[in-house]
Amino acid sequence: MYIDEEIVLREDLPEGLRRDFAELREYYDAGDWFLFDTFFEAVEASVKAYYLAGKISREDLNCIFRKYGIL
Repeated sequence: MYIDEEIVLREDLPEGLRRDFAELREYYDAGDWFLFDTFFEAVEASVKAYYLAGKISREDLNCIFRKYGIL
């Protein structure tokens, strides 16, 4: 479980994703690995849903996956 600080996501991602990433950040910064991991599974599914709905690009998807170590 990690967040790659060097990877910067575009600022105009959908609001729902930005809120999810902010919540993940809170758990990460607090060292709450249980909540981070639990919530992370939902965020991963949400990211895939945004991609399938055409709300984020393939490039966004890959960038998010690299940032959060999904790949």
